[in-house]
Amino acid sequence: MEMQSGLPVGVAAFIGRERERAKVADLVSHARVVTLTGSGGCGKTRLAVEVAGDVASRFSDGACWVDLQGVGGPGLVARAIGGAVGVHERPGQAWTDTLAEQLRARHLLVVLDNCEHLVEACADLVGRLSSACPQLHVLATSRVPLVVEGEATFEVAGLPVPDPEAGSASGTVAAADAARLFEVRARQVAADFRIDADNASAVAEICRHLDGIPLAIELAAARVRVLAPGQIATGLADRFGLLTGGVRGAPARQQTLAASLDWSYDLLDDVQRLALARLSVFAGSFELDAAGAVIAGEGIDRGDILDLVAGLVEQSMVQVTRRHGNARYRLLETIRVYARQRLSELDDPDRVRGRHLEFYAALVGRAHAGLTSGQPEPWVARLTADLDDLRAAMDSAVAAKDLRALVDLTERIVRFWFERGLSREVRQQLHDAAAAPGVPDDERVRGLQAAAALAFAGCEPASCHRSASQAVAAARAADLGGALAVGLAHRALSGVLAGLSTSEQVDTDVEQALDLAKRCGDASTHAHVLQFAGAALLHSRSIDAGYLLFQQGVQVCEANDLVFHTPAAYAGHVVWSVWSGRLDRSHRHARHAVELSRQVGRPGWEAVGLTGLAAVAVLQGDRVRAQEWLSEARAVLGPRAFEGTQYGMWLRHWLALSAYASGDLDAARATAEEVVRIGRGGGSRLDEAIGEWLLGMVAQSRQRLDEARGHLEACRAVSTDPGLPQTLGRSLLGLAELARDDEDLDEAWERAHDSLGILDDYGDRVGAASALERIADLALAVGETERALRLLASSQRFHAESGIVRLGVQAKRFDRARNSAQAALDRADATACWDAGSQLSLADAVAYARRGRGERRRPRIGWASLTPVERDVVQLVAEGHSNAEIGQRLFISVNTVKKHLSHVYAKVDVAGRAELAAQAARRDVQ
Repeated sequence: MEMQSGLPVGVAAFIGRERERAKVADLVSHARVVTLTGSGGCGKTRLAVEVAGDVASRFSDGACWVDLQGVGGPGLVARAIGGAVGVHERPGQAWTDTLAEQLRARHLLVVLDNCEHLVEACADLVGRLSSACPQLHVLATSRVPLVVEGEATFEVAGLPVPDPEAGSASGTVAAADAARLFEVRARQVAADFRIDADNASAVAEICRHLDGIPLAIELAAARVRVLAPGQIATGLADRFGLLTGGVRGAPARQQTLAASLDWSYDLLDDVQRLALARLSVFAGSFELDAAGAVIAGEGIDRGDILDLVAGLVEQSMVQVTRRHGNARYRLLETIRVYARQRLSELDDPDRVRGRHLEFYAALVGRAHAGLTSGQPEPWVARLTADLDDLRAAMDSAVAAKDLRALVDLTERIVRFWFERGLSREVRQQLHDAAAAPGVPDDERVRGLQAAAALAFAGCEPASCHRSASQAVAAARAADLGGALAVGLAHRALSGVLAGLSTSEQVDTDVEQALDLAKRCGDASTHAHVLQFAGAALLHSRSIDAGYLLFQQGVQVCEANDLVFHTPAAYAGHVVWSVWSGRLDRSHRHARHAVELSRQVGRPGWEAVGLTGLAAVAVLQGDRVRAQEWLSEARAVLGPRAFEGTQYGMWLRHWLALSAYASGDLDAARATAEEVVRIGRGGGSRLDEAIGEWLLGMVAQSRQRLDEARGHLEACRAVSTDPGLPQTLGRSLLGLAELARDDEDLDEAWERAHDSLGILDDYGDRVGAASALERIADLALAVGETERALRLLASSQRFHAESGIVRLGVQAKRFDRARNSAQAALDRADATACWDAGSQLSLADAVAYARRGRGERRRPRIGWASLTPVERDVVQLVAEGHSNAEIGQRLFISVNTVKKHLSHVYAKVDVAGRAELAAQAARRDVQ
């Protein structure tokens, strides 16, 4: 730096801090004393230089700079100021009085840089001068406030760093002030350096790891001369060895990062140093109770905790934040690393980490009670704020092989863990620890149950089934009824999803789990079992069977004030039950789930509720609203939970389907491929089946029929044993459509009817209506025009009443089939058929279609050649009904009955009605 008008002039460009610069300039103009505080290297001095330059013209006597770094004792502070402002010592007069006398009439800004090691002397002198010199203003930089009358403090934080959720594109990274500083300083040693696609991620990581501290970033940027950004990021594991070699001529404490922190550390007393070292075991921000649990003991009294923490805050070694009305504290990462290195010098690190683990295990115990009470919101907020330290405590438990502590940290709040996408971090370690020999039965069961739940949440049903099966065996051996109920419910659902249980085993597990849960007397366990058992039946049996158990879960939750569990009871079935066609009910439950989730802080189920709202919008044809709901759901989950939880997988299903419905086949295909990949990786055949079905639909829309057939056959194969009715039925319907395109009517007929039977039994009324339309199209192709028109009319009634809109391809097929059927009949007959079909409920139409299934292959002549309608006519003739009665029974006109009879006479070679009735009676035509 060069001296100009008494102020240092920065040679290098000043980066960022535009708002801080303006704010401090305003403070200096109005407050008599302004102190810039902050940790070492945060940029206090440089900001003071810029502000002083900005405001110097506002003072008639200008501004002067006083660097106190080299001032060795309190008695020299006044002398240093006097030398800077041009005041000379007077014999027999104290320096303070001399300064006050000669500065009394001057309108001057005095900048005192680096006051922290002389803070008491500075405070005393500034206080006296402010009182005696009404036009004197002081701007000080210090790691602690001066604490004088009229002082305004401004904390200088690190520069803004690249947002990890904003991505690592070079433009996004380079926009952050910390990255801008890195780039500018790196160019000073490597002129061609630029933040680009190759190094943006590494630069962002460097800036985040260094908390945006300018000194640390400048030292890191200087290493670009010999290291690539990726190597620098890796080298930050030893940041104090890496970040050396500052600007030649700079103060010694700015030559290395360690020297900067040594300067601050040396200003602490022994007790403060010990407290800071112990606080280094915290991974994130913490509250005062946590600090007390970790700091107190062996040299520190609990009653001194508040004063100690306050002192470290004043020394800028600890930061203060506010969250949900509570003060929280944190160490910058660089200070944490420095203090942790000092911990082994001052204390036993294992003992301190043990206190940290003990505190958070106890905190989780209190949280469990709070989460299952009527007011879980404060505990959700507390756990969320303490998330980093909960994870650190789990790491400590694993390292210490402390299964009880590990289980205490996970099992009690397992739902909280997996809603934040953290299930995989601990699931395998938890399972391995619980499965080890010699573990007490109760701990083993709890550990395996938690591992199973975390595996399910992490889209790994195969692992869930493994842990749940072992938990069932252990719970039975220990006669733990409630735990056995949970284990059976977990095994039932994971067995369905992974295909590792037979249908009979699933039914048995569900039945036993429900019985045990009801008898165990614990409402929370009962609600949990109802949810998992309901999901098992939802996927393996029918929508209504699953929905019934979820509704019972709602009743249990509401009767026992289990508000933390209630969102899952409302949302757990929504994204599948929309296929029942009861969209009003689905919308109501989804909306309620969103509202309840927001109240109690359950983002996972909020996202599921939003996905349910999107699902309703997709089926209603409101593509814009659907996309808005889906985008909101993804934002609620955030990148971590979207990638790592079952909630994200359910969202992916509808992201793909919404894209398909909107005609964005590229997006639909890409998302469906993700579903298949993740499903296979975690052993979820349900997700694999859904993904394959979606890929089949996309390929079919693109007329890639062989590709479509491959995906649909894959979907059918993984949906078969044990059965996944929805994906099995829909794969068969897709295969029927392909067979129809190939003009293999018999194959199409069989596939379509198989699909109808499965989807109808499952309760997928949307799919059943689609199957009816496919059967109608096939009936039209074989001459059963009136049957086709009646089925189309009934399907149209279902769509009109339910508010469900056909997708583009389906709508075109429907219109084509209806127009062809109406054109094949005279107007009166067509109208009569349509009106008759419109009177059929969906259930009646399905029954009508299933009765008319007939045989797959029919010869041209003979009794076997009769179509289903023709066989119905013959049966009614044999029973003695007139043509008018037959038409009324079959919803066709008398003229159509006569046409059918003429076809029958020709096919079976009979002369008339009497001979037909006689032969039909002998053949027992059904």
